[in-house]
Amino acid sequence: MTNDFLSKHSQYLKTDENEEWTEVGTAITNTTPGSISNVVINTLPICENMSNAEFRKLIMRLRDTALVLINERIADVARWDKPTQDRVKRWFGRSDQFIHNRLSFGLPRLATAMQQLKPEKIIRWDEQKGMQISCAIAPDRGGNDAAVCKPDSARRIIAIYPHFCTLPDVDVSTNCKLKILIHECTHYVDTFDSDDVVYGFGPGIGYWAQTDPEGACRNADNFACYIAHFDTLSEFSERKIW
Repeated sequence: MTNDFLSKHSQYLKTDENEEWTEVGTAITNTTPGSISNVVINTLPICENMSNAEFRKLIMRLRDTALVLINERIADVARWDKPTQDRVKRWFGRSDQFIHNRLSFGLPRLATAMQQLKPEKIIRWDEQKGMQISCAIAPDRGGNDAAVCKPDSARRIIAIYPHFCTLPDVDVSTNCKLKILIHECTHYVDTFDSDDVVYGFGPGIGYWAQTDPEGACRNADNFACYIAHFDTLSEFSERKIW
């Protein structure tokens, strides 16, 4: 569309930021008669229980909440007092110089990665092929929540599976969308380059850490719980971030 067209017909164009918009690409005009370019628009929602516009707003709110908690952990690690070391020991099975260095290096990078997330890069799982990612696409087995492709870490793409949509947005003591978002961002090679050694979002993953500190120090769920697990709702609510 030309600027002249936009100015003449602007009264017919949607301008409400709450309405749903879909990017369909860019176009170049030529002088060839009958020239046609077909554009396929995928309007399926990422989550069936909300529009994509609502989903994007939720993701950005979750991102902002995650950033508050990550920055809180950055301050904790800089202070490195006994309560901080106790929390680290709970989720990683150790509170020595190794994990202190790992957190000191990785948490600021995780915060940067969170800030770089863009709503249009949080996609439905079956849209990964269209993004030309470097990894094989994992099928939806019903329990998948989300996935990233480590070789494409710099692109900050996160694929969302239907099960993710069934989780609570925030839950202090178990699995939720907030922890999943943090979990996925710890996989990026320039943050923690974490793995999925074991899965778990409650005290059980902390008990396991005491038996396998090495595994816990590279496990995505342990990082997510270290950042966003709270034993009581009041511990989380007093932060007034949700």
